[in-house]
Amino acid sequence: MFEDFSDKAKAAVQAAEELAARLQDGSVATGHLIYGLTVDESVRLHHIFKDLNVDPDMFAGYVESLQREPEMPGESRYNRHVQTVFERASECAQSLGSKQVLPEHLAIALMSVKAGSCYETLKEFSVDPDYVQGLILESMGLEPEDAPDWF
Repeated sequence: MFEDFSDKAKAAVQAAEELAARLQDGSVATGHLIYGLTVDESVRLHHIFKDLNVDPDMFAGYVESLQREPEMPGESRYNRHVQTVFERASECAQSLGSKQVLPEHLAIALMSVKAGSCYETLKEFSVDPDYVQGLILESMGLEPEDAPDWF
């Protein structure tokens, strides 16, 4: 599933998996994934949230307080919203001309999912996902209109 993911994107997913395990959650949810994408200081999203006064540990703490998202039937470690993020991240990378899925592609895709623990956490911190998506694209030298249209 992750053969086209960059090493940093894989590390973000692994950090999300570790947070899910630490919180004893049965599957990786979007709240775990936003934490995974912000914990590495070399990833653009980390700095974007720092500029917005949101620390990665705030994500981990708030996600712990939320109602747990339903697990997927079968053997998947990732809930349905995270699977949507993975699919959209691959589409995003492709549409932006990248051979690999980068953490930024995952973040752009994650900001497009208007449900789940990441979305609830962003609402709690008064952070607009569309605004963050625009900042991510801007940090990549792109325009907000360059984001894939999933709706």
